[in-house]
Amino acid sequence: MASDIRDGETIFRNVCAGCHVRGGSVVLKGSKSLKLSDLEKRGIADVSSITKIANDGIGFMKGYKNKLKDGEDKVLAQWIIQNAEKGWE
Repeated sequence: MASDIRDGETIFRNVCAGCHVRGGSVVLKGSKSLKLSDLEKRGIADVSSITKIANDGIGFMKGYKNKLKDGEDKVLAQWIIQNAEKGWE
């Protein structure tokens, strides 16, 4: 049900922010920055790539498909890209 899907900020706060503090500008546990320039350097500055990473993980980061409800991966990815484009204001 669409109404059960959390918004991107809530998902990020509950699933990602432990390592990606303020969009990864404070790096913990070997996490990578989520700044747009860093995403672009790694070739992952798009919703599709972030969605895949949210589900399957990358490098030291584990995937979170078991913690994300249907559709939340894409909602999260869109939110991350939007905030990266705004410089994580």
